[in-house]
Amino acid sequence: MEAIKGAIAGLFGSAIGIGGLLCGTLGWAYWMWMAIKLGSFMMFFFGILGPFALIAGLMGLWSFIFGAPLWLLHMVS
Repeated sequence: MEAIKGAIAGLFGSAIGIGGLLCGTLGWAYWMWMAIKLGSFMMFFFGILGPFALIAGLMGLWSFIFGAPLWLLHMVS
């Protein structure tokens, strides 16, 4: 029984880790692509600025899935 619990926990943890890595990378890459496409140096700078890159990755993933929020487009235009 303990072996099954350990296997399920390992699979769940691995899925979360791989999903987070892929989504973070995809979101960050999309953020940087939007920054270049919109011609926004501040958006690009925000994407490479240490801890803010995590926020940029989350916003990029949101924008990739649901589209860029209007407030973001108005802020960088």
